[in-house]
Amino acid sequence: MFESLGSTPGRHEVMPQRLVVSNLSHLSRAESGEAESREANPDDVENRRDSAHSFPMKVELLAETDIGQVRRINEDSYRLIPAQQVAIVCDGMGGHAAGEVASRCAVETVEAYLTRDASMPVVAQPDWDEPQLAHEARELVWAIRLANRRVFLAAQSQQQMAGMGTTLVALRVASGTVTVCHVGDSRAYRWHAGELEPVTVDHSLVAELVARNEITAEQAESFADRNIITRALGTRPAVAVDVNVIPAKTGDWYLLCSDGLSGVLTDGDIADTIRRNSNDPAQVIRELIERANDRGGPDNITAAIAVVRDADHPQSLQSESGTVPESPAEIGDKEDAYLDMMFGSGDADSIDLTEERTDRIPLNLSRQQRPPE
Repeated sequence: MFESLGSTPGRHEVMPQRLVVSNLSHLSRAESGEAESREANPDDVENRRDSAHSFPMKVELLAETDIGQVRRINEDSYRLIPAQQVAIVCDGMGGHAAGEVASRCAVETVEAYLTRDASMPVVAQPDWDEPQLAHEARELVWAIRLANRRVFLAAQSQQQMAGMGTTLVALRVASGTVTVCHVGDSRAYRWHAGELEPVTVDHSLVAELVARNEITAEQAESFADRNIITRALGTRPAVAVDVNVIPAKTGDWYLLCSDGLSGVLTDGDIADTIRRNSNDPAQVIRELIERANDRGGPDNITAAIAVVRDADHPQSLQSESGTVPESPAEIGDKEDAYLDMMFGSGDADSIDLTEERTDRIPLNLSRQQRPPE
């Protein structure tokens, strides 16, 4: 069940990927062919179900990743899913290229589930459904659980991938709310009324020590083991997912980022960058990545921004936060069967370990300008 935690009232030119989403009818075929086909099909049960419970909203999605100044391979991955108004950021970990594989596998799995054909059933079963969450939030949790299972199976099946895992932070805008889910230390922030607010709490050793008042926030900034995380996708057969559901407000920004950004820049640095470029989210991403690189770029750097341009929802909606615990062990077999249905039997044995999308890519190339993969 959903365990509630309570309610809460100039180095290089980066051209972030930008998508503007305003319900499915406003997407061009180039942006989402699936969205147009769904809207045109009156028999699409899933589309009718979603639209019956949704409120008109317009959302702008942007994202960019950068290899940084030190790493040879970019183990971060991101995905923007305009038809679902979803953004995902993952930060992989593991030897060789396994971290890149884990993060790529995670974003691919979440996308595959959320954009599945309408004829495919949902993965949830009555004995582990999350009735307290709205349908769209539950689907995002289910997708993350499937991603965890797929990364875990791949790590178990191929020796080169042993021990790999990935953090994940994902956002979905639907039904008048913004749902943020996360595992690990990739973060989400909300920019609201001119102030930066953390949405997530890191699953890390240092965050736990701060929460227990064993060290101060100032000491945490220089803590020797600040990179040790206590929860990740793919390291266990099942994973707990932290969930925050926030009423969508016109003008709010949401920033998702890997620790290559948040571990180098302070919250004040991030707030200052947004404040100076409050009408230009693309410039915010450019400057955040540039500032992280100016400070040494010790890790891969990924940032995604969702801007709520127009939101209309009942005033009764309240913010909620909590943790969806690990699914029971017997659910693993059901997840495995669903993954076989999505990706084919033996998928975990065939995930490609050799694909290094951003290995040795010059820093002055944007994602759109990079050589074909």
